[in-house]
Amino acid sequence: MSDTHTAHIVHESQVETVRIHGDHHCEIQRDVVELPGDSPLFAVRSRLPSGATRASVVLIHGFAQNRFSWHTSLRSMSGWLAERGWDVWNLELRGHGRSRKGAHTEQFSDYVEDILRFQASLPEPAFWVGHSLGGCVAYAGAASASGAGTPRGVVGIGAVYRFGRSGPLLPALCKLTHKAPKSRALARIQVHTKLTGKILSRAFPLMDSAAYWAPMSGWWPGSIERELATERMTYGFDWIPVRIWEEMAQWAATDSVPWDAAWRTTDLPVYVILGDKDSMQFPEDGRVAYDRSGSQDRTLKVFNDWDDGQHFGHLDLVLGRHAPGHIWRAVEEWMVER
Repeated sequence: MSDTHTAHIVHESQVETVRIHGDHHCEIQRDVVELPGDSPLFAVRSRLPSGATRASVVLIHGFAQNRFSWHTSLRSMSGWLAERGWDVWNLELRGHGRSRKGAHTEQFSDYVEDILRFQASLPEPAFWVGHSLGGCVAYAGAASASGAGTPRGVVGIGAVYRFGRSGPLLPALCKLTHKAPKSRALARIQVHTKLTGKILSRAFPLMDSAAYWAPMSGWWPGSIERELATERMTYGFDWIPVRIWEEMAQWAATDSVPWDAAWRTTDLPVYVILGDKDSMQFPEDGRVAYDRSGSQDRTLKVFNDWDDGQHFGHLDLVLGRHAPGHIWRAVEEWMVER
């Protein structure tokens, strides 16, 4: 594998001891890199100190999130993949995390532009692995990719395709948003969710049991440790662009997404991973990405208690205590086969 591409600026570079899962730790080379431009993009590159031995993987976070979607001090999917030889790029979309510097998100297509531009900066096609809205970015990007911006394959984890059509709460919120008067000034508002994250983390016992009765919950009860949830919500909750939420509400109201026609003819390997108890992206909505895919190489897996011994919610698909033995391993096996 080649070293950091010349288009990238390396701001930090060091070998760190990363806690992968439980008591397992590993030495990982971690670099903070920048792809310069009018909208600079930052990513954390993780690989073995001796160098990567497998292909590149770009991790794409979800709505109002950042790099902490894939890495915390207690559990790290990015570190796990790096330990197993992958060249891992934990990307922060414009307006989020370190990539907020100098750029704000104006519309969903900005995210699609980000992933295509970042892929083009890499020396080889990468697997794109996206969670929640990050999976949606991967789907939309793959549908419009060409040339150097084309990925090796796409994995959507609890990923948005059809949105806000299931459950009692999301459809109502989307209808209210869609019917509300539109204002250009309002659409440009960016709402920081860090305080919300801190409040929710302090209410962890209530939040942890909420999935048993609440219409919408972030994870399945017992799937995430309190310490990890606190860190994840304190540092991983980022900015909400109001305009993006308005676009998502429009998708729900019209039951359509702008890239649907192109997705139906896109022939790239695709793996759709869903959780049986995900009340933020219901499996019946998420599986539409599989149903409408034009790929000859497409796979669908809904993780559930019958087949996998556990229920799976939304955040725990990536960082839950059962994710390493189920979701992480499934993603890697799929990528190795390709």
